[in-house]
Amino acid sequence: MTRVAPLAAAFVVTLAAVTGGAAVAGYVTADGAAPAPAIQNDHYQNPDLIANDTPGQATVEMDASAGSQTVLVDPGVEPATARPVLPFSLIGLGGGGVADRDIRPLANALIENGHEVGVYVPDPDQQRRPARPGAEETTQLGERLAEADAFVTFRTDYEPDELDAIESFVESGGHVVLATEPDAAYSQPGAASLDATLDVTTEGGYVYNMEENDLNYQRVYAEATGDASLTEGVDRAVFPSATPVGTPAGGADVLRPIEGSELSTTRAPTDAPLLVRNDEVVMIGDSDFLSPDNARRADNDALIGNLADFLVTNDRTPPGDGGSTGPTQPGPGQPPTNGTAG
Repeated sequence: MTRVAPLAAAFVVTLAAVTGGAAVAGYVTADGAAPAPAIQNDHYQNPDLIANDTPGQATVEMDASAGSQTVLVDPGVEPATARPVLPFSLIGLGGGGVADRDIRPLANALIENGHEVGVYVPDPDQQRRPARPGAEETTQLGERLAEADAFVTFRTDYEPDELDAIESFVESGGHVVLATEPDAAYSQPGAASLDATLDVTTEGGYVYNMEENDLNYQRVYAEATGDASLTEGVDRAVFPSATPVGTPAGGADVLRPIEGSELSTTRAPTDAPLLVRNDEVVMIGDSDFLSPDNARRADNDALIGNLADFLVTNDRTPPGDGGSTGPTQPGPGQPPTNGTAG
């Protein structure tokens, strides 16, 4: 019995030492839970970097008075993919809960102004169907482009004969908007062939800005390099995940990232353009800015409206056709409504 008290005292001292040491080390708090570590990502915490958390409604308007045009959209669906009941659901229209490319702001603006929007989805059965004897071979894409005036694509991996159809489409005056993403150069190796066909370029990596951005460091601001129809009403655009794009001599850099922007692959400052134009082709280093939520950021709605105007103000003349399927010609004494001004 004489050893009970010393043993109890030793147990209490040992327990106090263990719990006290753990508390000093930061592993146990008063309620028995470990405290959360401090977050060091200042670019997510700094409220000064959030330009506008409640941007309001987007107003996408078109100024072009062109006659009815047909705009074909390729959302990038592979032939092996099961076709949805409504192909328009792939671009956010018609419901169905499927939207590979939710470009409703652009599509709705075109439709509301009297233009037709088509969605290109390759038919895997038709891909294997042999051509009729003596008939000129053509691709499904070529057949659809023959009926279109403008083309919107998201860097699909095209076959050589499809690239020929796209090149012929551009040479006949059709307008093309090509929207890409930072990972396209790695996930779609054939995308470089499309760039070469359209005479545009892409640089690897994404642009970010730790000093000034919209909601987070990858959502970068871009500003116009000068006056052009594509930037009318655009003070700043927001690109959620952008990669630098370019065009050879003769093209135009339209939007560049603001000061403080850097490139992920080099961690060095960059002012490489994020939107360029090369005659009938416009290339953009981002596609998510076309979505309904992003159309509300900065002046993205004005930019989308300008892109819609660009698509329908073309001089499309299909090869072998004596006439033009482009905008309706103006009446006597009226200025022309089509053209390719930047």
